[in-house]
Amino acid sequence: MKIFQAASFWWFSFTVMFFLALDFWTWEQPITLSWLNLPSWVFYFAGLQTILALALILLARKFWSTPQNETERR
Repeated sequence: MKIFQAASFWWFSFTVMFFLALDFWTWEQPITLSWLNLPSWVFYFAGLQTILALALILLARKFWSTPQNETERR
């Protein structure tokens, strides 16, 4: 897909992930324990880190060109 090769897409994606990581909308809320007696923010950040890892994998595979990719394009 061409959108994965656009620098603006990656800039926007990582900016959104950065602002989601700030999590300012749950500041000053009481901490409640959820599954496995862990606070709910632990699962929020685990999911966010999974999304970040997948985005970095896609960035590395689609956006960065390697010498091998350059010879295949010729």
